[in-house]
Amino acid sequence: MTLTWQMWASGAEEEKQLKHLAALVTEKHPDIKVDLNTAPFKDYFTKLQTQAAGGDQPCIVSMQSLRLPGFAELMEPLDEHVKKGGVDGFEPAAVEALRYDGKTYALPMDLAAMVVYYNKDAFAKAGVKEPGEGWKVADFERAAKSLTRNGKKGFGLSFSDLHSLTMALTYNGARPVTDDGKPQLDDPKMVAAYDWYAGLATKSKSASVPASSGDGGWAETQYVNGNTAMAVDGTWNLGSHIGEAKFKVGVAPIPAGPDGSRTYVANSGFGMSKSCGYKDEAAKALAVLTGPEAQTYLAEQGRVFPARSDAQPAYEKFLTDQNADNPDSKETVELGMKAVKDGLAGGEPFVGTEDWDEVNTLFSQYLLEAYTGSKSAKESLKTIQQKSAG
Repeated sequence: MTLTWQMWASGAEEEKQLKHLAALVTEKHPDIKVDLNTAPFKDYFTKLQTQAAGGDQPCIVSMQSLRLPGFAELMEPLDEHVKKGGVDGFEPAAVEALRYDGKTYALPMDLAAMVVYYNKDAFAKAGVKEPGEGWKVADFERAAKSLTRNGKKGFGLSFSDLHSLTMALTYNGARPVTDDGKPQLDDPKMVAAYDWYAGLATKSKSASVPASSGDGGWAETQYVNGNTAMAVDGTWNLGSHIGEAKFKVGVAPIPAGPDGSRTYVANSGFGMSKSCGYKDEAAKALAVLTGPEAQTYLAEQGRVFPARSDAQPAYEKFLTDQNADNPDSKETVELGMKAVKDGLAGGEPFVGTEDWDEVNTLFSQYLLEAYTGSKSAKESLKTIQQKSAG
């Protein structure tokens, strides 16, 4: 019998990797074939909604933790389908991030935290102490100010949820969503955090502002191109940043606020739809798709930081081998892996609202006004709150 599997992919290489995973299922269970269908990430969740509306959901559903609340009602809780010990070997944070309302909806593929990437060459040239374990928000502010010179900025602002919300979380513990899943984007702590964040551009003049509301990847692009000295970005880009940047890449934890260094944790995984007519077979397929062999394979390809702890050395080896001709890469990889593990150890799973995609779009539309100073952070967040709650 054949199970349909829907997953995002950015190109032929990623699709090839996913087909390898599908083949592993058939190798383990010859009576099960997995029919893979892919879409670009930007289109994936819209397509999934369209399929659900038309009653044509795939059996195996790929899901991102941030968007799980909006799709949980379409998915089958896995707690009764996963055998005892089925989540053994995964990082606890990876499992928790794919739970919603007390139920597990997907088994994890990867796990990611947010870190600060910095330009080691720029820090050395400016005579600024490099960031590291124990550095604080005040240290970050001073560094951003000192590194703003010669037409380049010390830091790059971002619209992206994990990027900017992690900085809000570490700054004063601000959270955009209530414990019962409602948006609280105009909460006083959120207003204070984004007033500070936007003020890095409007007040201290030490941060680069996205050119338009369509520049979702502004901060990381400006960093890799050498136009900013620091950027907050996910651990998923550790390998690409090391490989693409023309300077020595440094990696540090998120600067500590009053409650220490805080970061959100997010990940992706695989679950099954409620409409799947072959749930027992789908459970077997999920066990293979997220099993040790599959996780190690993806780590060896540099595709993910694996959710299984015993597959993580394979990812570190990939990074080291990928940059073997760069004499400075060994230290960067070691620091990066430490920052990754420290962030994941103390990270907080991000749980969005049921329509988080819409909220994230509103961020890019209205935060630009705060970043440029044409409106206050309070006004921008109030608008986002009204539109997301309406």
